[in-house]
Amino acid sequence: MAGAAAQDAAEQLLHLKLAFLAGEPPACVLALARKAGGGSITPHVQNFLLENCTGTNVDGRQNFTYTTTIFKRIISEVELSSSTVIDGLYEEFAQRMLSKAKDSLLNKTDHIYKEISFLSSTNDNVSSRLISVVARLSCSSNMLEGDTGCSLWPSSLFLSEFILSYPEIFSTKCCFELGSGVGLVGICLNYVGASKVILTDGDTSTLTNMKENMELNNLCIEQEHSEVLKESKNKVECKYLSWEHVSESDLWGYQPDIVYYVRSSLRAAPRSSTLNAVKARQKTRGKQWKIW
Repeated sequence: MAGAAAQDAAEQLLHLKLAFLAGEPPACVLALARKAGGGSITPHVQNFLLENCTGTNVDGRQNFTYTTTIFKRIISEVELSSSTVIDGLYEEFAQRMLSKAKDSLLNKTDHIYKEISFLSSTNDNVSSRLISVVARLSCSSNMLEGDTGCSLWPSSLFLSEFILSYPEIFSTKCCFELGSGVGLVGICLNYVGASKVILTDGDTSTLTNMKENMELNNLCIEQEHSEVLKESKNKVECKYLSWEHVSESDLWGYQPDIVYYVRSSLRAAPRSSTLNAVKARQKTRGKQWKIW
């Protein structure tokens, strides 16, 4: 029995390493890390990643930004669970952040700026007219480097066009998005007259980039106790919300009419616990639930 358990543990660690080397999405790597640790990312698993997924042990195949993203999310998750983060992981992450800061001063090529243009006809029973919208966005220059939150996903383009084509569905509605990324959908919701737009993401760098995109499009980021912004129609609310740790109580202060997330892939979808928490909150209020 002990031998079988040891073999199973070794296989799980091997799967973890292979997922890392294959450049699987960070959420997938973290899920395998939890499985290898019996439900949490233990110091043993952290040490395994540190020894096997950095430096010469991966034959130079690991990507700097991708690895840094993995380590950042591991540290965040372990700290939130009040567990132990090994010193070596802290030190490796700190060195990478210092190196990244130096590189960014010399070569600012991590992000590129795009202008997304929409020319869409509305589809309502009252009138037919053309809508022209131009969204200015700062996006990741390379999705494969792990910066998926700042990437422009095709599914967000499709949903944005749908919103502009059927504005009556979203007009005067309070809309809440899980995993807003670059914020394109929020820009379109504001354009069609949503009464309130709440954009969320569980990655701090993505959230920072999202706020910058709102400013690029002359949208105000709503803050508490701001009388000026309360009078402005061009405003959105950008909030930190982790898909992996949200509960119904975390959503109690929100009262949206429509909740949605752009399902770019199965791996990019929120955990079922997150969706259940949102659905439960909406059900108690008799509100709509949309999955796009």
